[in-house]
Amino acid sequence: MLNVTRLRLLRELASCKTIAATAEASFMSPSAVSQQLATLERETNLELLKKEGRTVVLTDAALKLVKDSDEIFAAMERTEAQIALMSEGTGGTIELSAFPTAARCIIVPTLVRLRKTAPNIALHVSDLEPEVALPMLRAEELDLMVYYDWTLVPSVPSQGLAITELLSERVYLALPQDHPLAKRAGPIALAELENESWIAGFESTSMGAVVQAATGRAGFDAHYSFQTMDFEVILAAVAAGLGLALVPSLGFPEQHRKGVTYKRMADIELRRMVKAAVRKGTEQAPLTRIVLDTLSDISNEVLQQLDLIYEQIG
Repeated sequence: MLNVTRLRLLRELASCKTIAATAEASFMSPSAVSQQLATLERETNLELLKKEGRTVVLTDAALKLVKDSDEIFAAMERTEAQIALMSEGTGGTIELSAFPTAARCIIVPTLVRLRKTAPNIALHVSDLEPEVALPMLRAEELDLMVYYDWTLVPSVPSQGLAITELLSERVYLALPQDHPLAKRAGPIALAELENESWIAGFESTSMGAVVQAATGRAGFDAHYSFQTMDFEVILAAVAAGLGLALVPSLGFPEQHRKGVTYKRMADIELRRMVKAAVRKGTEQAPLTRIVLDTLSDISNEVLQQLDLIYEQIG
């Protein structure tokens, strides 16, 4: 019979890529991880790991086992959800992460509403970008992750997760108010901006990758003059005339609108999709269901506010 703990370690290795990172994520020593995986090989009578240089990689058999185990772990999560449904009362703590703009626009109103509608549910919120939150969700350090995907760049890997679409928002070109193109009526083509400086997220994140993807489609590589993951900082830099940026609608803080002009792009339609993810099987757990439903309700209300922004900008 398969040992679930060892199988979970194999899944962790598939996510973390190295024994050292797997050990750190699992609060074990590297030698203990190696021993547990060697035992799993004996239990399954399969070669699961092979050496490549100074590291190990998963064999095809191991990759298939990881993929097939999705249903095992989803079934375990569903069983726990059913136990929760049969227990008396609905209460407990949900560990949730969200990126900053969603935390401001969606999570804070959700917390306020849940205090009234479900006071027995406590949400502990961490402000995390998707690249950090995803491995924590898979490792059961988080129960729910609010994250984003962009058009033009690969989506966050969703294997083993249940996804709820919350909203889709337009992404605008942000220019300093005194930029020569700011006063032009109508959309602006990215192809006209090859010699501009750009303010964006780091290249290792999708927030940075989307700028490179958009400008690459327009025929040039963006030159970064300022990099940060905070849209308030990005827009402060744009208002100060330090460069241009691509900014989703939720990233518009009121205090920087006076120094920034927002334009639609003529040669590309770019959107950011805000989503909620939980481990497959947990989506019907009572607490999780209440939180997901409330997130969806609040997101629908936020969409109405975004419609007003769209009318103002065009």
